[in-house]
Amino acid sequence: MTARAISRRELLRLAGAGGGALGLAALLAACGGDKPGGAAGQAPSGSLKALQADATQLSLLGAQSQLPVGRSLYTFGLATADNRLVTGGNPQVWVARNDTDQAAGPFPTRWFQLEAYQQTRDTGPHSPLTGFYGAQVELPGAGNWMVAATVEAGGRAVGQGAVPAAAKVPAAVGTKAKALATPVARSAAGRKKICTREPACPLHEISLDDALAAGRPTVVNFGTPLLCTSQMCGPVVDETMVAADNLGAKASFIHIEIYPSRDATKPVKALTDYGFSTEPWLLVVDRDRVIRARFEGPVTAGQIEDALRPLLA
Repeated sequence: MTARAISRRELLRLAGAGGGALGLAALLAACGGDKPGGAAGQAPSGSLKALQADATQLSLLGAQSQLPVGRSLYTFGLATADNRLVTGGNPQVWVARNDTDQAAGPFPTRWFQLEAYQQTRDTGPHSPLTGFYGAQVELPGAGNWMVAATVEAGGRAVGQGAVPAAAKVPAAVGTKAKALATPVARSAAGRKKICTREPACPLHEISLDDALAAGRPTVVNFGTPLLCTSQMCGPVVDETMVAADNLGAKASFIHIEIYPSRDATKPVKALTDYGFSTEPWLLVVDRDRVIRARFEGPVTAGQIEDALRPLLA
């Protein structure tokens, strides 16, 4: 496990990646210093408070605005007090309603490396995010949940944040994808008008409604490489391009640019029709228009391909 330095401004921007799930105040508290938590004797055994006792404090950078009730992928980053992103290793995740209740976990994590830039040679602004952690967590009820990620490397370090869960979420797995008309461009000049990536990506050759009507599995990415608040859209578009290069002969791949007019006050209608208010989003849809996987925030080409392959048979 290693740590890579980023600027404090970049850290603050990444902290708001999933619509502010962690919150600026919590981030600033976590970044206030490398101070250990309180004494273990003051915290109930098995609680998040006990996990934090005598531990080095990390910042937990939540990448999602909301999770569905039940089991789902929770993605996040970790940063040290001197603004260094923690990379690699296998932190463990714990969840609880508050910091004194018995925490559920540990949920094991996996490190996902964002590598598409090396293949696509994107010339636009690159994100400081080079990878992220993912854990399949179980949230049994709706409401706000506290999350802690623990790292054991020469002593325990803990990052803590929060994420809301809801019984009903936009584009839920198992629901039908909305067949919406989306911008199409098949020339470099045309793509440049509707895509903020530099150069514009090739994933604009078919409208979403036509792709779904064709009865082919479909991958649809909502993102804006140039105007992305979370700084994750660029990497996700490129990861989607790599997945399209590998499996595009058997499925449709669509990038829906959120701000084709390059005006951040005018999101494309498809974004709001799907009920999304953050970015980026990626959906994997089967031949019957049923959503089989949904990702908010970062996602790798490997994850996309793993979700898509079972639908290609």
